[in-house]
Parts: sequence; C-alpha cells; structure tokens
Amino acid sequence: MDAGFSPSPQASADAGLAAKVAALRSSQAYDERPRCIDAIETHFAWVFLTDEFAFKLKKPMRAEFLELATLADRRFNCTEEVRLNRRLAPDVYLGVVPLQRRADGSLHVGGDGAVVDWLVKMRRLPAACMLDTAIASGTVNCAALVSVGRMLARFYQAQQRMEFAPSDYLARIGCQIQVDRSALLAPDLNIAPSLVESVAAAQFTAHAALAPELRLRAQQRRIVEAHGDLRPEHIGLSDPPCVIDSLEFSQDLRTLDPGEELAFLWMECVRLGAGWVGTTLLDAYRSESGDPITPALLDFYRSRRAAVRAKLVAWHLRDPAVNCLADWSKQAREYLELARSYALAAVGRAGQCH
Repeated sequence: MDAGFSPSPQASADAGLAAKVAALRSSQAYDERPRCIDAIETHFAWVFLTDEFAFKLKKPMRAEFLELATLADRRFNCTEEVRLNRRLAPDVYLGVVPLQRRADGSLHVGGDGAVVDWLVKMRRLPAACMLDTAIASGTVNCAALVSVGRMLARFYQAQQRMEFAPSDYLARIGCQIQVDRSALLAPDLNIAPSLVESVAAAQFTAHAALAPELRLRAQQRRIVEAHGDLRPEHIGLSDPPCVIDSLEFSQDLRTLDPGEELAFLWMECVRLGAGWVGTTLLDAYRSESGDPITPALLDFYRSRRAAVRAKLVAWHLRDPAVNCLADWSKQAREYLELARSYALAAVGRAGQCH
C-alpha cells in the first residue's frame, strides 16, 4: 500500500471535487438555507459547518489503509463512520445523505436527481464544549472529565474482544515498531535517521522488558475494537458526554488495548499543557474498570502512540492540500523525542519492578 496521499482518477468523475466543494459552500445546496457556512479541509475530506449541522464530503483518493476512489467506496466509508461513531456519540451522527445533481445541473444535499456523492451528516457541537477548547480557555470541569472517563470504561467493556495469543500480541507490537521505523526513515520526510533509530532501539528495549505484562494483557482479553483516535479535540464535555471522529477506515488500526488509547489521550493533554486533565480521565477509567495497568506499560504505550503520531504528522508533507499549513517536520521530531523519553521511562520503571 502507498504510504502517501494520492488523488484518484475518480476525482474528475460526475461533478468534480472542486465543483462539489463550491456547491456545498453555498446555502442554496441545503434545505435549511443556513445563514453562514464554514468549510474546513482535512487530509481525507471537506467538512461544511452550517448553523445546526456538519456535513463531511470524502475526497476521492487512495492512502494507506484507506480506499475512497469510487462512489461506492465513499458511501461505504461514510456508513462505517456513522456506525462506529454512534457507539460514543449516538445523538451526533445523524446518518448518510446523498449529494445529488438536479435537473437544472445544480448540486443539492438530498432531494431528487442523480447521486454524485455521499455525505456524513452530523449535529454540530458547540466548539466551547470540546475538550481542547475548554483546556485552552481554562474552563474544564473536573466532574465532566470523570463522566468521560467512566463512559470510556463502560464503552471498552462493551466492545468486541479481539482475540490474541499472548505471543502473537507481543509479536504484533514488535512488528508495529519496525513498520514505524521503516516509514519514518523515508528520505522525503527529512527526519534525522539517528533520531528514528534511537526511538526504535528504546522501544524494542522497553518491549522486551515489558514482555510479561504485554502477554498478560492479551491473556486477560483486554484488547478491543476501540475508538482509534482518542484526542482532546474529539471529546465533547456535554451532558451526556460524547466522543466523535472514531477512526473508521481500518479495524486493525483501532484494535487497541484501552490502556494504550488512554495513554495517548493523556499524552495529548500534556502537550496542551494540561497533564492533570489526562490524569483525571485515566484515574476515572481505572476506578470504573478496575484495570490494573502499570505505570511502566502506560509509558510504553505513550511512546508507541507518540511514534505513530510522528509518522502521521510527517506524512502531511506528502499531501499538497495541507503541507504548507504547519511545520510538520518539527512536529514529527517533537513527537519522536517524546517517544524516546517515554520508552526510556518505561524501561526504568520496569527495571524498578524486578
């Protein structure tokens, strides 16, 4: 699979992507005739924010683990996004709706005419209730965090268990370390090989030191079909709380130990200058679930997620739509330095336990 981001020839089929984006920027494309529309471009999609709703249009493209080349591909992906996200945000994800070409040639959301694409329709959440915004504004409510942590514990308990023999789970993580190492060494990403190699070496050392605990996690059947991208900007501190933007395009990538997913969330809170938020969420999860995960394993999982984030951030350099929006190389290096420090911390903690 291509690790980069490549548009598909389907981009010019039916109404071209540019024409679809232009149409969805206009209030005439919606029955509710919104007063204002904000359009946001991401790697894989365009999101259109109206007064009450959000509509997501997938780009016709191929990327690693992701196939959106055809209309059928995009419809399936939209359907999966709604299905998966209704697990943690049932009132937010309203369904999949068609973008249709009317008899006069105009494009409209729903109604009559030929279907030229599919959209995920969501209820728009107030920005102020999202965890990243609340952290920035200093308005995070501790009771709301506890509610989120408990909700996540119940969510993980209810999810399908992904069965791994203990040795297979250990091997899976070792393979992931090697895959990330190889991806980050790609010359076009311009990351110092010495940094990449030092991260991989530290992670392999931690992997060996924590092998008994990693095997035990699989033996205890703790690996589940999780959210896959649990970041502060995806958590709504509403009543009841919700979590949006589950990773929809790969079951393998959302197959995780809940401890790994929560370690990632903790790490992202620390990066926003609010480590106490991540700690509160993790403590609420552990209290509700009774999960005995150790600090050493949490550090190792933080290291692993930091390396994955470094890879994803670095891949932005290959996407013409966003490669000029930030210093992705710098961000990737920062994540790799975090990955190394967490792996070394995991080794140190593991050594203290023996």
